Amino acid sequence: MGKVPIRLKEVVYTLNANEHAIMSGLWKDLPHKAAHWMHKLRDPVLFAVLPLWGIGTYV
Repeated sequence: MGKVPIRLKEVVYTLNANEHAIMSGLWKDLPHKAAHWMHKLRDPVLFAVLPLWGIGTYV
């Protein structure tokens, strides 16, 4: 079997010089993102960090 050349397509992403709201997506709905992040960390904090903190303060 011979090698068959494959055509590749080049894609170039650029930013518009007039676009000033590049980072706005990071700050959109920030309270909801923070609440979701804290909800995800609830179990590891309850079952890993708090027992270690309790042992450290008891000793």
